[in-house]
Amino acid sequence: MIDAGGVLTCYHDLVFQPDMKTAKQLNGSVIRFSRQEHALLLCFVRNPHRLITRAELLGVLQNGNGNLSERKIDYLINRLRKRLGDSARKSRFIETRYGDGYIWFADPVKPNVRSAFLLIGPIHAYVPGQDPPVGFPNLLAASISKALNENKEIIVSPEWHPDPMSRDNFEFTLEVSKHVDEGVKHIALVLRDGKSGKVINKFRKLFPVEDALECIDTLTQQIIYSLWKYEILIDLGPEASVMRDDRVKNWHEDAAHMLHASSMNIAASERSVMTALNKYGALIQSIHLSPLSEEEWNLQENEIEDLCLRALPDAHGNPRHLLAIAKMLRFIDRGYLELACRLTNEAFHGSTTFAAVFTLKGQIEANKGNIASAISYYDKAIDMVEPASSAHIHLLILKVFAWMADGNRDSAYNAVVELHSIAPVDRNMFGLLMLPPGAKRLCSAAENMLAGFTPDTGRNLTRYLFKAWAKQFQENEHKKNILQGLAYHLQRHHGTSVISKDVAEHFPRLLVG
Repeated sequence: MIDAGGVLTCYHDLVFQPDMKTAKQLNGSVIRFSRQEHALLLCFVRNPHRLITRAELLGVLQNGNGNLSERKIDYLINRLRKRLGDSARKSRFIETRYGDGYIWFADPVKPNVRSAFLLIGPIHAYVPGQDPPVGFPNLLAASISKALNENKEIIVSPEWHPDPMSRDNFEFTLEVSKHVDEGVKHIALVLRDGKSGKVINKFRKLFPVEDALECIDTLTQQIIYSLWKYEILIDLGPEASVMRDDRVKNWHEDAAHMLHASSMNIAASERSVMTALNKYGALIQSIHLSPLSEEEWNLQENEIEDLCLRALPDAHGNPRHLLAIAKMLRFIDRGYLELACRLTNEAFHGSTTFAAVFTLKGQIEANKGNIASAISYYDKAIDMVEPASSAHIHLLILKVFAWMADGNRDSAYNAVVELHSIAPVDRNMFGLLMLPPGAKRLCSAAENMLAGFTPDTGRNLTRYLFKAWAKQFQENEHKKNILQGLAYHLQRHHGTSVISKDVAEHFPRLLVG
């Protein structure tokens, strides 16, 4: 079972995340292991079918704590067993060898798992052996696949039904009901989030049987727009992909979706929010795609500001739109921080997506200088999101920048280590962020990377780091803490001209010499 964060391991009825810090039960509930439970678990799974003595386990847990005893080991093993749904009498995971120690004898299994971007099914009124193999659902699947440039897997499974015990991984599902009456085909579709089962949209179409292809084109546009709208509104931030080298988003495709939306009956306020989010994502991703000049960046922010303020009067009562507007007004940093705070609080009272609210509350608190409060909100949100998900990755990245702003590089480094344990991160990006200011010499890899930059690359990097991550902090000390490591070492290699003009104007003390 493969996840974006690495390999998920299944033992009996539990699916463990790659870092083994959490496991999911068949009912969907998540088990979170304590630090000591996690250390024992790692020791066991790395040494399966081998007797591990209490003394060895004690050594794993000591870590500078000399107060632990072998009796404490027995207590922790019993606690771990209880978390795993195991028992000493009927062991499935950990077997006791009295007087000697313990053996982990569970073997990993490969569950029969299917995964796809979109599963079309179940199909009601489907008759096996009688319905044509290339019927409406297959034609719709082919049309959606073509519209998505065939880079998303779409499968049709007429007799599939949601099973809470299944570990199938579908991002979305599309339930189909069809009926033909006197030459007229009746189609009802229900689009759902594949993980939560939440209904995203419903579609109802009537059309003569001979006009099926024309109807499929219309439905394809509506379904793709619904998927895109849902993804961009629930996304806690495109920041989740900035530090990853495998998830750069193609924002030009989103712009194409907006063009399709312009021919649909979409409210002007919703179109404004969608367009603004597209521009916001493009700014965040510009470091991977095409670096922007100061003028280009400001122009994009002008458009985001105009679109958000234009959509705001009609956004009250729509928590997702309020959160999106608050997020973008906070980001452009044009005096809207208190407004963003009020909009977030308003959204909280009408929203069920607490994780998204707490994430934004954390960002606002961090920008105000309340780092401890921000970290608390981020941790609350982490407890609510799926381990190793895009939202989890995003929250860890936000913690890294909050700790960096506070000058707490040790905590920032620990967050980076945790992030790397669950996701393939772009180490170069994090390495640049974590460079120690004032150091006379770095490791050879870092020195070679810095020496290989052109002055234009350095200016683009410092401008991006300032615009996307530092300038939103209200305290200059917090901004400087984020920028100073990269700025110092770039200047060691290339001189002061390597620092972008806007950064130099805001922080002349960052200039060396």
